[in-house]
Amino acid sequence: MGPKQLAEVVWALAQLQVVPDLQVVPDVGFLDALAAQILAKLPGFTAEQLASSLGALATLGYVPGTPLLEAAAGALGRNLGLFSPRHACQAMWAFARMEFRPPAALLDAVLQMLSEALPSFTGEQLHQLTWAYAQFGHPPPPQMLQAMLTQAEACIGSLPPASLGPLLGGLIRLGVGPPGGLLAAAAELAVTNMGSSSPAALVELLQVYARLKFHPGVTLLHSAAQHIASKLSQASAAAAAGSSTPPAHRLPAAAITSLLQSYATLAYAPPKALLQQLRQQLQPQVAEADPSALASALWCFCLFKDLSPELWNGAMGLLAQPAVAGGMTPGALSQLYQAYLMICKNPDGASLFTIPPQLILTAWQAFKAAQEAAVAAPPSDLIQDVARCLASLGIPYALNMVSEDGLLALKLALPERRVAIEVFEAGCFCANQQQPLGETVMRIQLLQACQWQPVTVPYYEWLPLGSDTLKQAYLRNMLGLPGPQ
Repeated sequence: MGPKQLAEVVWALAQLQVVPDLQVVPDVGFLDALAAQILAKLPGFTAEQLASSLGALATLGYVPGTPLLEAAAGALGRNLGLFSPRHACQAMWAFARMEFRPPAALLDAVLQMLSEALPSFTGEQLHQLTWAYAQFGHPPPPQMLQAMLTQAEACIGSLPPASLGPLLGGLIRLGVGPPGGLLAAAAELAVTNMGSSSPAALVELLQVYARLKFHPGVTLLHSAAQHIASKLSQASAAAAAGSSTPPAHRLPAAAITSLLQSYATLAYAPPKALLQQLRQQLQPQVAEADPSALASALWCFCLFKDLSPELWNGAMGLLAQPAVAGGMTPGALSQLYQAYLMICKNPDGASLFTIPPQLILTAWQAFKAAQEAAVAAPPSDLIQDVARCLASLGIPYALNMVSEDGLLALKLALPERRVAIEVFEAGCFCANQQQPLGETVMRIQLLQACQWQPVTVPYYEWLPLGSDTLKQAYLRNMLGLPGPQ
């Protein structure tokens, strides 16, 4: 076969891969033979044929040997002027997908060539370029980054569902924070195209919103949960029927833990049906899960009040191994201890859960360190203002105390009443609306479980009060105290 025929064959194979629910994967040996032919006849490839062939191989998830990738990068560098912006973006995306980083000089040359064409980019071209350079860890110059952001706002409507997450995530990794308007537009587009979205694409998109702590709206969160649940049901039905085709919508452990973390960060409890499906799919994959992500997933199920003994006990088999526990992040260990606390505070079901002593000790140490750090930090101006108004009412209070059981740091409390005054500042809420984050909700749950009465004072209610008279009236109302005589 000549270059034209080789490019057509590999392109056709890639088209079979992207057909929903089909995903025909060619034999690796056959792909090896194709790659060898492409390398041998590379000098005869046109720019379009080379970019198309690289993009097709990347779509197939096939990574050819280094000689072909280096030769392709060399051909791109020598003939860069023959590549259209579309084909240059496609080639860069393919290199990144195949985890091959071209020389820095070539990366800079491609950026320089594409800079003037940016205003005419389609959404897909912009997604390919942005994601590729984020993968390479090679940020474009600041002026070009701003132009990429501007173009993203202009062409977001033309993006296919699978490209929304990679584009937004790529911008973030390149150091550009997508503005709220762009994030809102992406959420609206995702809802509109929900029927053609894959679970993997939705997981990646929701991860972006969680990372930015930007609430995309209940419509997207709910419709994504319903859509993913439907796809997982199809996969389960195919498996039960003994289908010879691997289910296209089964989620790997990394995707499950990511999805749970996204929903938990935004404090949105998915439907029970989806939580059950995620639990059922995660249980047999516990050994493949990242330990820190697995511990966080247990915390998420606990937040949603849906943690089962079966999942917990299965996870303990992995996490209790000393080498595994020692490699977990402090944040994940702290979350694990929070989940353990919630289990212990439910005497009806606590006996069903396996509690490895050494693991829980390690988790407690991480949790304790976080509480000590919270107590050591000076009270914020907002907390001090609330405390000042409590004093003006003659109400005794304590700042930066630890509960008598040594478990919880209390920034502001009324110990005699066993009241924890939780002054929630802007960082306790989503960036774009007054929706508490998952860690804020869990804080309330922990206080209640430990027999403390939480009284919340959100910043957006306190700051507009202005005068001490209004602030005192607010506190009296929150604490159930009589008005002034």
